[in-house]
Formats: sequence, C-alpha cells, structure tokens
Amino acid sequence: MKAWLIRLFYRQPAWCRSGWTLVVLLCLGVFAMWIGDLGLALGNSDDGRILARFGLGARNFWDMGVFESRFGAVMAPYAQADGQHVVQLRVEPALASVTYAHHPPLQLFFSIVSVGAFGDSVSALRVMGFVLGSATVGFIAALLRFRQIAWGPTLLAVAAMSSTGFFYVYARIGVGYSLLVAVLAAVAWLTRDCVSPRWVWVGLAGLTALAAMQSWIAMVSMGLVAVWLLLQAVPRSDVEVSSTRGVVKWIRSRWNPAATAVSVGTLVGMVVTAVWILNATDISEMVERVGFRTGSAVETSTQSTQFSFREFLSRQWSFAKEELLAPLWLRILLVPALVAGLVDKRTRFAVVISLSVAAILTFGFQQGAWIHRLWNFPWLAPATIGMAALFDHVRTVLSTRLRVVVSAGAAIAVLMTAFLVVTGSTRERYLTEPADAGELVAGLVDSDEVAQAELVWATRHVPTPRWIAYYLDLPVHTLNEEDLGDVIATDIVVLDGGNVPDWFPSGWEKHLLGAQGKYVAITGQGLLATRTLSR
Repeated sequence: MKAWLIRLFYRQPAWCRSGWTLVVLLCLGVFAMWIGDLGLALGNSDDGRILARFGLGARNFWDMGVFESRFGAVMAPYAQADGQHVVQLRVEPALASVTYAHHPPLQLFFSIVSVGAFGDSVSALRVMGFVLGSATVGFIAALLRFRQIAWGPTLLAVAAMSSTGFFYVYARIGVGYSLLVAVLAAVAWLTRDCVSPRWVWVGLAGLTALAAMQSWIAMVSMGLVAVWLLLQAVPRSDVEVSSTRGVVKWIRSRWNPAATAVSVGTLVGMVVTAVWILNATDISEMVERVGFRTGSAVETSTQSTQFSFREFLSRQWSFAKEELLAPLWLRILLVPALVAGLVDKRTRFAVVISLSVAAILTFGFQQGAWIHRLWNFPWLAPATIGMAALFDHVRTVLSTRLRVVVSAGAAIAVLMTAFLVVTGSTRERYLTEPADAGELVAGLVDSDEVAQAELVWATRHVPTPRWIAYYLDLPVHTLNEEDLGDVIATDIVVLDGGNVPDWFPSGWEKHLLGAQGKYVAITGQGLLATRTLSR
C-alpha cells in the first residue's frame, strides 16, 4: 500500500507537483469565494428550498428518531399540497404529506451528520456543499490529467468552470456532479495502473456507491461507466466468445476488476436509495412524479402553461443568458468544446457519459428544466472537459509567443468573469436578494406574534417556502384569493412586496410585522383590518 501511494503522489516531476499545487489553490479559492456565505439565510431561491428540505429532514431525524422520521425523509411541519396530497388547514397533516423522498438521499445523509456534529444551523447545512463543490475542481483536474491533457489547458478549463455563475450559484448546494466526476477520474487513473491493491478497488466501489446516491444523473452515469469499462477492456484469450450466448461470453471476456468495483458500488447505491425511497414514498407517487416531470404541462403557484418544444428550447437559452450563469464566452465555446471533447479519444468517454446524463435531465424531464435553472447545471461538466480538450488542441498549433498571449487573455477573461459574478448582479439575483426573505423570517423567530401563531401564509411569488417552516417551525400554506376568508388574526402572512397580487387588500403597508429588501411580513390581524377597510 505504501509503495502504491508513493507511486501515485511522489514519483512525479516537479512541474507536475506544482500543477497539483495550483489545483489545490484553485479549490481553496473557490471555497474562499463561498465561505462568507456560510451563514447566509435560506430564502426564496433554489438554494433556500433545497437546503431547507435537508435542514428539516436532519432536524426531524435527531428530534423524532431514525424510524419515526423515516431516515430523515419527514419534512414536518412543512406539508406538500399537490395532486397526491390534500392538506387541510389547522389539521395535523397525514405523514405522507410531510414526507419527501423523490431524490437519492446522500446529501440529506451528509446534512444529518453535519447537523449532529455542528448543531442545527444554516452553517451546518452549507458546509458539506461547500466542500463537495470546491472539491469538484480537483476531481475534474484529476480526470483531465489522468487522460493526458496538458497542465495549461487543464488549469484554464477548471478555472473557467469555477468562474461561471452556474458554478458559483449551484455547485455550493452539493447536489451537482462532483462525485460523478470523481468516479470518472478514479476510473481514468485505475485503468492506467493495472496492478492496484485490493483496497483500491474497494475504495472505488465505495466512491461509486456514494455517487449513485448523490443524484439520479450520477446513478445513471455509473451504469454508463461500467459499460465503457467493458468496451475499452482487452478481451481475455481464455474465454471463448463464438458461442450462441455471444453477449454473455463477450461480457465475461472483458470483465475486469474496475467493472466489478463500479458495478457492485452502483448496485449498493441503488439498493440503499430504493430502500430509503420506498420506506418513505408510495410507488404510485413516484410514478406520478416521473409522469409530471416528463410532461410539458406546468401547474405551479406562479405559472400555468403548456409549452411546445420550440418554446422549451427558447426558455433554456434565455436561462443561459441570464446574468452570468453561462457567460458569453461559454456560450460561444460550448459547441466547439463538446465537439472537441467527443473527437479527442482522451476525453471522449467522459464527455459522452456526462453529456448523456445532462441531456437526459434537460430533455427527458422537460417540465423540471422549464421551472428550474438548476437542471441545466450538469451541462457544465461536459463543457469543461470539452474546453480542456479544445484548449489542448489549440495549444499545439500556436507558437510559443502567441500561446502566452492567448493564455494571458483567457486568464484575464476568467478572472473578470469571476469578479463580476461574485460582486455583481448574478450574486444579487440568485443569492443575496432571495436571502432577504430568509433574513426577514429568521428575524421573527423570537417575536410574540410567532409565539402565538399556528399557521403562516405565503403568496404565490414565494413558491415552495420550506425555509419559512425551517425557521418558524410552523406549517405554511399558499395564500390565494379564495383563502382570504380562512386567515385569522394570529396568522402570519409573508409576501414579495415587489409582486403583490392584484386581489391583495390595499393598505397592508400600514400593518408591517417586518420587512427585509422587497419581502415583507404582516399579521393576520393586519390583513383582516385592511380587508375591512377595503370593503
């Protein structure tokens, strides 16, 4: 084991070790970009709704116990009111209504461990996502280096990825492609070194199991990795392949330790995920969710529409152009980068696998991609790998002087992009402005009004307000016009002051319980008073 580790880490040229030093500095730089947000409030955003789900699950796991919380799947007091669940006001909801198990559970398990170790806080929920997100830089760099991409293109590609708005906003949540890329990097290394100790294959199986439990796309990608391992393997001469059972013989002739490790790990991850989901969710509900996500009909609190494929493509492109999620240079380089990554034999397998699962997520589950920008985030993985291949090819045709000029220009563009993302409207729109809602609600926790309240209402421009339930430990319902008669004096109403519904009674500004940015809270008593004056 010691000799193998020496061969892996130390017997490399000095220039190679300096490259890894820069990779570590990049990882630390990404972590440093995020560390100031460790305590950023959970608000009206993807960041808020996802982490609040983990937070509620982790809290209930420790408060209710392993089995009563269904291994952290219970989100009480937040209840989901949809086609599968009917939630009545001021009545304790059915367990199925407060249970959410529609995704693999790894990040929830991480949150449970983190909350148990560091306490029930936003910081505890964020720290593992920050670690996984920043480690993604190292994972992709390792993959590219193990596939013989030069250091210059490798560092430029991962730096470019780290500078994008997509990465800055979504990689920190911990639900991305980090472990997917980690497995690809591990496989790329181990297929170069055929003589590896048994513990290495056990480690690969464990890493694969974790990846399969991180997200649906990672789970699918692990199956593609196993197929690739068989395709690239050299057939063993001791297995006859010309029998009637050709497929079985073909697989046997190419089976190898890496394929075993990946297959076993994937199976373990799938079994754990299946047991966790089926323990908390009815199969019919999962079938309904799949049908819902693969359709083209959208019914949410903020929109109701039926979209065509052309409208879908237009919306995805508009998402990419918003702020600096996908900077102009990334949109220009995307197609050439993907082509270069597919053409280059060194990166082909990684691009095919990561591009396939990204395309499945976007185009196979169009309803989800129509609603959530997050669903396009995985495209950054094949784009980054492809950019490295493209840069490596361009490098070989440039003179030394021109190579220095182009590299310096690219580095400046990346640094400027990162600066604008961190200090500009991208951060404001997707992080700090939505966090105002969380700060508002967090500031009400110790108020007398919250102590007396038994229900919180949120208007339709405050969708999926799990973060309200996380902070106030109260059930939350969406407030529509027909619900005004159900509001009582002790209730609390949270609304987006910049998107007040037309039917909302005028004069509510005089009854503010609190305000932060554009978000405001009023008491039910204040709403009742404005209704009386409006009549």
